[in-house]
Amino acid sequence: MSETKSPRKHRISIWGIILVFVGVVLLLQNFDLLPWGLWAMLWRFWPVILIIIGIDIIIGRHKPWLSTFLVLVVLGAFLGVAVWQYQMPPCQEVIITHSEPRGDLHEAVVEVDFQAGHLRLSALPPDSPNLVEALSRGASLTADFRREDTVGNLRLNSTWDRRPPWRRVGTGWTEWEVELTQDISLTLEVQSDAVNAELDLYHLKVTRLDLELNAANCEIMMPSGAAVTRAFIEANAANIEITIPDGVAARIEADVTVGAIEIDETRFPRRGDYYISPGFEDAQNRIYLRIELNAGFVEVS
Repeated sequence: MSETKSPRKHRISIWGIILVFVGVVLLLQNFDLLPWGLWAMLWRFWPVILIIIGIDIIIGRHKPWLSTFLVLVVLGAFLGVAVWQYQMPPCQEVIITHSEPRGDLHEAVVEVDFQAGHLRLSALPPDSPNLVEALSRGASLTADFRREDTVGNLRLNSTWDRRPPWRRVGTGWTEWEVELTQDISLTLEVQSDAVNAELDLYHLKVTRLDLELNAANCEIMMPSGAAVTRAFIEANAANIEITIPDGVAARIEADVTVGAIEIDETRFPRRGDYYISPGFEDAQNRIYLRIELNAGFVEVS
């Protein structure tokens, strides 16, 4: 008695297609063909995942190639609509400003929580009487300031637009410009998602820097005259360029899960598990830098 074998049905992994799609978007962003802030628009289309799973359940078992074709069409259309909405000019530009006087503060802790868009952070002029001057275009900015004796605590936060997606068409690009005093010691904590960031700390006395970047592109100029700066940077699916000013010594540790890190070993020779400037311990200005990279690229020069 002969047995007839039923033909094998080749299924195509929907989750594999989604991973390839995410990888293609990240690759295009690495080459500046798509903006990093686009992720803020893409997450609004999360119901597309339900549509894709539904297509796979209905068609995938019997016609896997047709199912794959339809899934690719849906993903392409959803990416096209997201790019179109992202690039539309704002219907009405919203500008919000905030400033806080420095007074007799000797030091300050500044927290910046910015979601999606373009963030610029730099120093105020040396004669400015303020601790901070901030300007927001395209989204709301909330500020909370408290002080304890001569120590100030400032938090700048961006709030999500909670309107339904069809009422957000044309809301455009979000941009923050934050300037901080260069006259007192600062602890700076920055958390950003889907952002293109420029952090110019050259003239700031940042003694502690905690930076978390998710799906971001960031350029950082480290402090030039803060004596001792301790910096911790966590990067998840991010590209970061870090510049150590001339005359500033650095000790760099890097933990890379997925991705690559490139360090200028002519300035920071490798010594065991870290990179360190010659004469680091005797340098007048020193930076202790630790980097945790989970997917992405970091360059230190």
